[in-house]
Amino acid sequence: WPCPPGALTPPQDAHLLCGHPWGQLGTAASHLPRGQWAGRAAHSWRDLDEEEERRKRRREKNKVAAARCRNKKKERTEFLQRESERLELMNAELKTQIEELKQERQQLILMLNRHRPTCIVRTDSVKTPESEGNPLLEQLEKK
Repeated sequence: WPCPPGALTPPQDAHLLCGHPWGQLGTAASHLPRGQWAGRAAHSWRDLDEEEERRKRRREKNKVAAARCRNKKKERTEFLQRESERLELMNAELKTQIEELKQERQQLILMLNRHRPTCIVRTDSVKTPESEGNPLLEQLEKK
């Protein structure tokens, strides 16, 4: 598409004067300030076509990369959500287990206290639940 001399001065009219099939060709060059467009007029239509093609490829690659990034982010969010639910369930189970162990401990202390009056074994060296509760007092008594 050879253009007549001076046909490329206004970027908006370039595609109309030269009969170029792309209606957007003027927009590729219109991003440049007017003073720079005059220097660009020396380039052929092929150069502009190649530049536009490079932009299209770059946009497409960016689009694919953005989609990949969104998918990774979505997968990570889903993973973290599942992990959070798993940990909450585990926490609830552990709290239940703690309560059961506390009740069992209370039962054992009660049984021990009931047994103590009838026990014939000397308990001077055996720790009682009261002494277990405060290891700091035990250390002070040893000194």
